[in-house]
Amino acid sequence: MKKTITIASLALIAMTSCSNQTGYTITGTVSDSTLNGETVYLVDINGDATQAIDSAKIENLSFSFTKKEPITNPTCLTANLGRMRATILVEEGTVANVTLSTPPAVNDNGGNNDKLAQILSQVQEKGMQMREAYGTLMQNGASQDSIQQLLTSMQQEMLSIYKNAIESNKDNILGGYLFAMLSSEYPTVAELDAAAASVKYAYNFEQTKQQKEKLKALEKSGEGSMFIDFDGKNIDGTPAKLSDFVGKGKYVLADFWASWCGPCRREIPNLRELEEKFGGEKFMVLGINVWDQEAEFKKALEAEGINYAQLYASDNQEATKLYGITGIPQIMLFGPDGKIIKRDLRGEAMKAFVAELMGK
Repeated sequence: MKKTITIASLALIAMTSCSNQTGYTITGTVSDSTLNGETVYLVDINGDATQAIDSAKIENLSFSFTKKEPITNPTCLTANLGRMRATILVEEGTVANVTLSTPPAVNDNGGNNDKLAQILSQVQEKGMQMREAYGTLMQNGASQDSIQQLLTSMQQEMLSIYKNAIESNKDNILGGYLFAMLSSEYPTVAELDAAAASVKYAYNFEQTKQQKEKLKALEKSGEGSMFIDFDGKNIDGTPAKLSDFVGKGKYVLADFWASWCGPCRREIPNLRELEEKFGGEKFMVLGINVWDQEAEFKKALEAEGINYAQLYASDNQEATKLYGITGIPQIMLFGPDGKIIKRDLRGEAMKAFVAELMGK
């Protein structure tokens, strides 16, 4: 079934508005008097998310942010207080009032963020209808095909709500924000660029830019492409490269994994089995450890009884980017010449594919 659209991430949104002033004004309130003296941080999600662009102390349950300089590049800010976070679409003249609570609320006098709240309300209502319909079908013993057909249809209705809203707001920051949330719906660079061409602020958002970079990497590392080399380390800490293993005349089943990743560790017995059956002159399994801590990686090697080669690449931030990997495990098969034969291998299907390839 097509992956569920990112409703959860879209439902975190709060809001903004416009006036004749330059810059923006954001005022806010909290309801808990124990928060007086605490600091609210303002973060630009399209910049360095670890660095606040402004901060304000809460006094008498209130806080405020003001920027007087003109805003030439509309963006999206978040007002953060602990786990409470309000997202504010900001453009020239934005005036917003934020209530930091769980969930947060933002008033903006009918501006883009109020429109966004209405869109989210429609989607949430559709989501409730989908859950109710799913429950009814399950209770009535409906077939998996009919359940999938219903879910797919209702997901498409949700997508239509967003796409219609993007079309209606393609010249403002709301359209760009919604487009960024749906950017993963486009499977190729050409399709993403074509859709973004009519949305003025589509590429104002890092999420859209990152999706394009991912798609470019996927196109460069698709099936039939030559492997892309990167640096790492052997288990003993000595320098190593992917090319030390790939393109040397063997089929290499490479597993990008991490010790903290449950699905990754569930694949390890399958990989051990394939190494035991086929490892030798023509075939090998290679673990490529990413997004991990070296000590945890080594603990996992022992705990899982891993019997195949490892390339520790968690210190190399480019390793997964080169292959457009945003989720693990990612298991791919390289041919003896180094070309990628297949990506996204998992479980029993992976074992069957390798067994057929090896003629057993």
